[in-house]
Amino acid sequence: MNIKLVLDGDIAVVSLSGRIEIEKTQSFKKACLQKFSDKKVVFCLKNLNFVGSSGIQNFFGVLNDLHGNKKMAVKISGLSPDFQRLFQFSECGHLELHDSIENALQSF
Repeated sequence: MNIKLVLDGDIAVVSLSGRIEIEKTQSFKKACLQKFSDKKVVFCLKNLNFVGSSGIQNFFGVLNDLHGNKKMAVKISGLSPDFQRLFQFSECGHLELHDSIENALQSF
């Protein structure tokens, strides 16, 4: 998985691309906590490749944990239709989905 970081005022936009590796989700969570604690973050998943339902569900769980525990304010943008279907069945009720980064930024 490749990560690109762009700062837009006090909001970090983290664009993810490539393939999620399930064994790296906990190190991803730890890095997010170190870099973005108490910050606003938009995770753009537009260029993320499908990895199977268990991998993405685990990844959604990490994003939900980061937001649900008030570690950071998290929004998600750019979910593909396949990911949107899986997201509907996840237990990520705290996360807001947006169709674009711009809409996610405006929602803060």
